Amino acid sequence: MQVIPCTEAQLDIIAELFNDYRIFYEQASDLPASRAFIEKNLKQQRSKIFLLLDDNGTPTGFSQLYPAVCSLMLRTYYYLSDLYVVKSARRNGHARYLMNYITKHFTRDGAQRLTLDTATTNKIAQNLYESLGYEREEVYITYHQRLDTPSEVPTST
Repeated sequence: MQVIPCTEAQLDIIAELFNDYRIFYEQASDLPASRAFIEKNLKQQRSKIFLLLDDNGTPTGFSQLYPAVCSLMLRTYYYLSDLYVVKSARRNGHARYLMNYITKHFTRDGAQRLTLDTATTNKIAQNLYESLGYEREEVYITYHQRLDTPSEVPTST
């Protein structure tokens, strides 16, 4: 297996994998929107995307991480937002290989940590992450507030 950092040269491949990832999480298929999102991330360098290739050079997965800053530790860390492996490659060590790669990559890069979320129902992913030394958050409680998009914000009359 091999992992390569993505550039716009891999845009179409990553866009298809990203669309499949969104479908996995019960979102409607929308390849044009997926492509536009990934293209913007690559052009603006908003995220770091890595493509996983099997031994035959076939794309089998990807990861997308966003930089953030830990003000208490005074260092950058990365949030692993997306990790996806195609169905035919699952349970064959592909996700573990990709996770080990990004851990080594960001350790060399001087990152303070890697942080991720996964669905409470995704026990396979939870088992993988815990087997790699990730610890379930026990100290902090996370809150979310969904924000209206500008078209949904009511206007005063």
